[in-house]
Amino acid sequence: MKIKFLFSIVLISFSLISIGQKDSCKVGLYVNSIYDFKIDEKSYMIDFWMWMNFKNDKLEFKDNQDIVNSKLSEITHFNRQKINGENWIAQKCKAEIMHHWDVSNFPFDRQKLKVIIEDAENDTTDLIYVADKLNSKLDPKFVSEEWNIESFEVKEQIRTYATTYGNPQLSGTSSYPQIVAEIVIKRNHSWLLLLKLLTGAYVAFLISGLVFFVSSENQDSRFGLCVGGLFAAIGNKYIAESVVPSTNANSLLDNAHNVTFGYILLISIICIISLRLFESEDPKKKALSLKIDKISFWSVLISYIIINVLIVYFAIQ
Repeated sequence: MKIKFLFSIVLISFSLISIGQKDSCKVGLYVNSIYDFKIDEKSYMIDFWMWMNFKNDKLEFKDNQDIVNSKLSEITHFNRQKINGENWIAQKCKAEIMHHWDVSNFPFDRQKLKVIIEDAENDTTDLIYVADKLNSKLDPKFVSEEWNIESFEVKEQIRTYATTYGNPQLSGTSSYPQIVAEIVIKRNHSWLLLLKLLTGAYVAFLISGLVFFVSSENQDSRFGLCVGGLFAAIGNKYIAESVVPSTNANSLLDNAHNVTFGYILLISIICIISLRLFESEDPKKKALSLKIDKISFWSVLISYIIINVLIVYFAIQ
């Protein structure tokens, strides 16, 4: 009797464990290409193959996967086979993914692109995802002129929602398995882009700085150079913003232009002080005016260069 009783307990325990056991599905991705990087529309396009390996024949995965951070997605070439007692599903995916482009350090920016795939039918009480890290890769033939791929990683995670979506089996919250592909990219030709976008601002500053080589007797020429430099810097800022949309935070380009505006204002103030001294009848003040012009050019130029170097340095870090 004791043996039968113990056997019954073991059998019941085994049955309970089997009932509570979750199905697992190994999911992997092979990224073919990433393209159409649209900063202003906060999106990019991606093409990839996705596959699933699982043992439970009752699991159905057709139209189950939802790319939760996509604007539009298309899944084609769905294929299901059973090989060596294991189910294998493969399908091709194309999606426009939403992405917030952090351009505060443009053109030295680094972006972390994410593709989040979630099971839209099975929650974590029934199914868990396991990332196929060994086979998940990015096509080595994929080359982007604009971006350099720094890393690619696929990992599993669980997303918990503050609702049960009306499921009577759940209470309070519901959790669904996800697979996340993370692709870290860094912009190519950053120094060349920086030079192209800020050449106008730097030239505008140099034009304004030339006032120190114009005699205080030519007041119109001095202030004309300052005004011309200011308008040139403003025009360059509009050109830069047409390439890189402005953000709520100050970007590298914003800081460089703001420093240029500030220095043009500083040059104008120094010119006014020098002019007041030059127009006085005191010979010492006139001599001081000439001395201010000589010292100011090099002081302003060196400090402007140092500040711009620091702005770029902190953006690279």
